[in-house]
Amino acid sequence: MNNELIEHLFFLFHALHKGAAEQAIQSDLTIPQKIVLGYLSKYGELSVKELSQKVRLSHSTVSGIVDRLERKELVVRRPHQQDRRITKVALTDLAKNKMKRSPQQMFAGIVQLYEQSTVEEQKEIMASLKTLRKFLDRR
Repeated sequence: MNNELIEHLFFLFHALHKGAAEQAIQSDLTIPQKIVLGYLSKYGELSVKELSQKVRLSHSTVSGIVDRLERKELVVRRPHQQDRRITKVALTDLAKNKMKRSPQQMFAGIVQLYEQSTVEEQKEIMASLKTLRKFLDRR
């Protein structure tokens, strides 16, 4: 049973990662850049230290990612209001617009397959995804 579970999880991971990688290539952003943009979109302004803790990458790695995103005009660095030693990173309007389109583009292939399936298959897929999400939310 465990081997079968691992096999299915690996297949899902690979399929989702492939979609993310293809979308990253099309959007000229790396997967780590998209992850950083995603956290900024979810949490708003964050320091590089806060970002590195959330994405579980080193401070220097995240700082390099932010540098590249800044050159692409997707993020800006701003001094903290109360403590000038801290610099906050925020999304630009350009990044916010890109982020609105990103999930639809990333999963376009899977959505297309889903839409081509029967109503019964769609119900089964949706029920399974909801169950999986409830299960993973328990962690």
